[in-house]
Amino acid sequence: MEIAMNTRTLLTTEELERLPEPEQGGGYELDEGEPVYVSPNSFQQAKVIQRIYGAVELWAKANSRGLVAPDTWFQFAPGVVRAPDVAFVPRDRVLAIDPKHTLKAIPALVVEVLSPDNSAREMTRKIKQYRDAGVDLIWVVDPEKCEIDIHGPGPLKTLRRGDFLKDDQVLPGLAISVTEIFEPVL
Repeated sequence: MEIAMNTRTLLTTEELERLPEPEQGGGYELDEGEPVYVSPNSFQQAKVIQRIYGAVELWAKANSRGLVAPDTWFQFAPGVVRAPDVAFVPRDRVLAIDPKHTLKAIPALVVEVLSPDNSAREMTRKIKQYRDAGVDLIWVVDPEKCEIDIHGPGPLKTLRRGDFLKDDQVLPGLAISVTEIFEPVL
């Protein structure tokens, strides 16, 4: 009796960095060593990412707070490499970072802007990986619903137009208008 074995290709962070870019655009992340394809952003997603990145970057630069990285690989655990749409790493966590490779620092903030292809299971898994790694604040942005789910130390909060993205513990002095994040892109 033959038993079929499922085999998975497990990669290291270094092997992930050497993968060729997908022909259709986008890129890869590692989920417990397994390469996972991530589709390119739509124009709508890109504008939302740009607005959040711009606000956090201005805040961080003005206050010498740390590093703000768009769509950059971070190693959250051995075999877990994700590229959040936006990440903020406080100055005290930016030690010995090699900017040419996957960053080995744990961000205080990660932002994921949903696409129609993102599944609830996928996002639940990412949020768990971020939390397990020690990320303090996770913003999951839904451009279709114009809502932002805030995963932080307290209970889950959902923000809508008229609200402000802010967290005085992680991002003191920063407030971003949710209305402005979801302004029409055309």
